[in-house]
Formats: sequence, structure tokens, C-alpha cells
Amino acid sequence: MDLAAELNELRELFEPLADETGKTITVEGEGVVAGDSDMLRRAFSNLLSNAIKYSPDNTCTAIHLERDSDCVNVMITNTMSGQVPANLERLFDRFYRADSSRFYNTEGAGLGLSITRSIIHAHGGELSAEQQGREIVFKVRLLMD
Repeated sequence: MDLAAELNELRELFEPLADETGKTITVEGEGVVAGDSDMLRRAFSNLLSNAIKYSPDNTCTAIHLERDSDCVNVMITNTMSGQVPANLERLFDRFYRADSSRFYNTEGAGLGLSITRSIIHAHGGELSAEQQGREIVFKVRLLMD
């Protein structure tokens, strides 16, 4: 699966929603990964949807792909509105919604990131999150095809 092409398609799909609040989405890099394209599309759609929902107006969500020996690393970086959760690992718990997410006009049961991590793990990959100042970076590592 050409992951860069897939992420660019998702960018185009989410651009109208992002444009409503002055947000932009960029995709840089390349990588081809092995796996079920429908499931991986769902995983990255969840990550991108959350990035758009929970970032302040007029910000950029940056998606960067880089190849590393036998893997492709994908970093999805966006600015957070409100406080970044103290324990980012909890974001992947089923039914967990960060306190700041409750202040948005968004619906959700807190399953998206849990499902996303399950999909990535089923492909032999890894999904993690880290804070960099006011930004949160979701890191996905998948095997190259």
C-alpha cells in the first residue's frame, strides 16, 4: 500500500472540514507498507479526524513519513487546545476521553484511538503519543512492503 498516496487522499477528504476553522493539513515523505489497506485507512482516518477535532482554529496538522530500514514511521503532529493529558498512554484506553475533549462540540465514545492502536498492532506495528510543548505527536511505525 502506498501510504503517502493514501494519506494524501485522506487529506483531501478532511480538507473541507479543516477549512471551516482555518486549519491546514500537510503530508510530506513517502513509504509503502504491507497490510490491509481498508483497515489502515480507517486507522489513519481516526488519527486525522481527532487531529482536526481537537486542535485550535488556524493551526496545521503535519503528517510526515520517513523510511527507516525495514519500517515506515509516520508522525502526525498538531497543536492541542487546552491541556495535554498528563498520561498520554491513557488516550489509547477504551472509552477514555481526555478532560479537554469534553469541552468540544464533538461526539464520541472514546473508542477511536483504542481501535486505531488495535489495527496498527494487528499489522505488526506500533502506535504511541508524545507531547512536544503545546503539540502532540502520534507516532506510527509499520513494516515496509
